[in-house]
Amino acid sequence: MVTGKRTHKTFSVLLSFIFAFSFILSGCANLMQMRKDNHDYTIITDSKALFDMIYDSLYRFEEDIYVQTGSYDEFMTYWNDLDNRYALHSAFRERDISITRQEKDGVCRVTMHMKLNACGQAMQYLYANSVKDYPSEEAREVGEALMAIKDEIITYDMTEEEKVHKIHDYLILHCAYALDMSATEYNDTRSLVKEGLSQCQGYAEAFTALCLLSGVQCHVISGNSTFGFGEGAHAWCQVQVGYIWYHIDVTWDDPIPDQNGVIRYDFYLKGDAMMKRTHDWCPYYQSCFADYAA
Repeated sequence: MVTGKRTHKTFSVLLSFIFAFSFILSGCANLMQMRKDNHDYTIITDSKALFDMIYDSLYRFEEDIYVQTGSYDEFMTYWNDLDNRYALHSAFRERDISITRQEKDGVCRVTMHMKLNACGQAMQYLYANSVKDYPSEEAREVGEALMAIKDEIITYDMTEEEKVHKIHDYLILHCAYALDMSATEYNDTRSLVKEGLSQCQGYAEAFTALCLLSGVQCHVISGNSTFGFGEGAHAWCQVQVGYIWYHIDVTWDDPIPDQNGVIRYDFYLKGDAMMKRTHDWCPYYQSCFADYAA
């Protein structure tokens, strides 16, 4: 019996040693992996910093973002804040952002991968000049369609407002809202240029792409519609004219159902005060102080 107890005790000690050694090896491997990682991680301390990182990368049409926090829970606090504010739109990218992490000794490094859609890939080539050719045939199709539109309606001597006006009108005259159709299939630039049909994010994405290709600063803004046109998730744009930012909602300026030749300007170059009557959005976007005055 004594021998059995000693054997059991020895076995328990050995198991404890193996477990502890495995834990140490795992920690060392994770630490070595972090040390070998040569990416530049930006330390973020609030959700606004995470928002800025995502949008700076998105409009450089980069697919990977590297951030560092004290813990993964801290990162998820910031992430959930943006998600709850509807500030994580999927213009120019596929809907999901994949997240991987390395965590050790109070340091959490997070890699976010944004897989770009056909328009985002086209913009890598046409706007960011980060690739030598279109990454896919779908990207080529969308990119060539965008450039054909730009070459048709934009001239070098136009003012910023004239460019914005032309793009706004072109999309309304050549696109109809894809009512009662799949938001997955009809919510990007591809469906707009191929079929002349899209939903709010497709309008906003195409408008933003055409503005950027025409030398006008623009981005998609996501939030909620709150009155009149149906409550729920919504996307529109903010565009810079004469160094001042304005809201523009091409979708809501296009009559539903479609009316041939009819263009509205109810949501054309508006300030925050006017837009807040019918739209709600995260405060991390640009402030738009007033309606445009020609």
